[in-house]
Amino acid sequence: MLGAPAADAPERAREASPVVRVTPDAPPFLILHGEADTVIPVTQGQALASALRAAGTEAGSRAVAGAGRLWIGAAEADGEHCFTSSLDFVRGRTE
Repeated sequence: MLGAPAADAPERAREASPVVRVTPDAPPFLILHGEADTVIPVTQGQALASALRAAGTEAGSRAVAGAGRLWIGAAEADGEHCFTSSLDFVRGRTE
């Protein structure tokens, strides 16, 4: 997406990051991120949640142990929890 690896285009990578777009007007977020994600490190989801909270926006966040892309490797109970948490979030309920 950047036209180059992020390490070779750090300014473009920074500008593409949702963290730099956070404002106090952001809607509520629910961030569920697999700890074993090899495409987007879990630290990026954690950084986004932290930036949203610092801006005063509601941001639920959970790192899912063993989960990679598409929740591959997640325990069945964790996958179910992510699914029900997502439904509750869009319905306006939180844990």
